Amino acid sequence: MSIRKTVALMTRDLSGEFFGGIVRGARMAAEEKKINLMVIPGGVIGDDYQDNVLYYLAKQKSVDAVACTTASIVNTDESYDIFKKEIKDKPSLAVADKYKDYPSIYYDNASGIREVMDYLINEKECTNIIMFAGPEVSSDAEERLAEYRRFMKEKHLRVEDSMIGRGDHTAMCVEEAEKLIKANPGAEAIVCSNDAQAQAVYRVLKNNDRVIGKDVLVSGFDDITESAYMDPPLASVRASDLKLGYEACTLAGRMGDGEQASDKVLECHFIKRESVGYDPGRTVAAFESRQNISAGTTFDIPSLASAMSDFVFTGDVHDYQSECQKKLIEDFFNRFLSTYLGDIVRRRSGDQLEYAISIFDRGGTQYIDCNRLFRILDSIYRIFCMKHKSEASRMDLVRIIAAVKSRVADNLERRSGDIQKIVVSQHESLMRFSKSLLSIDPTSEDRYAKLMEALSLIGVMNAGIFMFERPVKQTKGVKFAFPEKLYLKAYRDRTGVHQIDEAHQLTPTDDIMDYRYLEGGRQHTFYTMSLHYSGRQMGVLLIDLDDEYFSSYSLINNEIDLTVSHF
Repeated sequence: MSIRKTVALMTRDLSGEFFGGIVRGARMAAEEKKINLMVIPGGVIGDDYQDNVLYYLAKQKSVDAVACTTASIVNTDESYDIFKKEIKDKPSLAVADKYKDYPSIYYDNASGIREVMDYLINEKECTNIIMFAGPEVSSDAEERLAEYRRFMKEKHLRVEDSMIGRGDHTAMCVEEAEKLIKANPGAEAIVCSNDAQAQAVYRVLKNNDRVIGKDVLVSGFDDITESAYMDPPLASVRASDLKLGYEACTLAGRMGDGEQASDKVLECHFIKRESVGYDPGRTVAAFESRQNISAGTTFDIPSLASAMSDFVFTGDVHDYQSECQKKLIEDFFNRFLSTYLGDIVRRRSGDQLEYAISIFDRGGTQYIDCNRLFRILDSIYRIFCMKHKSEASRMDLVRIIAAVKSRVADNLERRSGDIQKIVVSQHESLMRFSKSLLSIDPTSEDRYAKLMEALSLIGVMNAGIFMFERPVKQTKGVKFAFPEKLYLKAYRDRTGVHQIDEAHQLTPTDDIMDYRYLEGGRQHTFYTMSLHYSGRQMGVLLIDLDDEYFSSYSLINNEIDLTVSHF
């Protein structure tokens, strides 16, 4: 019987469509190829210092190979040096980027950009095309920029330094987008290095009353789910994140077996949508401006997702969201429930069939993918918890969010029974999970066992909680010294919950992923959670998590953090 190889997948986080797709693809490969997969969402090295501690786990002797979305976790030469030190003894694979020190798996950026440029120049007859490039540290961004330059030169079109701007591959680079657009008032088209930067471009153009798809054509790259729901839908180069994750896990598994790997390139294709003037033969819904529910200001509502995402993911917030006060959130969700939440529809995005819910169905209809809506709600809850420590306040907001999810789930059940298994009762399970955690006596001897029991409410069959000897204060910017030994307090497997007596808790950190305690589960993919609260590192949780609850990773992690902080 062959021994299963263990692959550590290092990534910045699990939020957003791109990273989530990579993880789901890697899980598919792990199940098919019989690979043990440990997902490590440890943040940006040097920035997300609370979560960076998780990257130490990639050093474990039980890890056979490492796959890493390198460009997402390193952004300076110093952080790159730290990263190399962490994995220097492991066969390693760079994912979604190219690095000279490692074999890499990445997209064919050149062909994707060429398809975009060919359409803009040959079909739309654009001659003044500017480029909102990504960060220099990203080889993907540099390849996309280089191909833009080559194509413009090939077509004998002018390219000047002022026609190229730089963003950071997030939707937060609004200021950079504004500078680029201001410097090029006659630009006919803007090619963005990824979809997130295109969101920043959308915001600037709309603030200046420029009609996207008519006054200015805009394209992105990656084709994340929300791109099809933007106003207007964003044309983008589709690069399958699922396939990227699948191939990365498969290749890393072979590297763990001693195979010498070489670079692998994945195809990608341009998906035309209304943002580049493409008419798919349907009437684009006109949206009306509505009064802001609290501040009294008006804003265009391209979709509920856009407004809420501004608050959750970018920090570039509307007036009514600026303080994130409990009363304001309650008012927003209650109005949302009673007025604006429409029905479930089947909607095709390219060659994919998705389920979406209609928003603001009077005066114009927009659609948002249901799983996307759930992720946004959970992210709002997570940020709320950071600002409000009251358990009563947390539960109040949980009830409101649960009501939104309940209505969505009910509609899904009524209109599309074949997808019922994905979302049915998820909100109820999360509520029961939260209530179960709140009921744990923090002074009881079986508190860790109770925590393991609560995990079954969200479908977790395998988990292990490893604690430090005592909480350790962590200083921002100072590298955390991970202890050589941890204390296994309790674990659960298919046979039930097991609490470890004190004499047998001590476990070498290098051994916590050796499956002595976690074997026998229905899957062999585990997520790592750094347990920390108020600047104190407390321990590490290994947890299997079904697809049903994957989008609620941050919420679950936060709930466990708050609970363990009282132990």
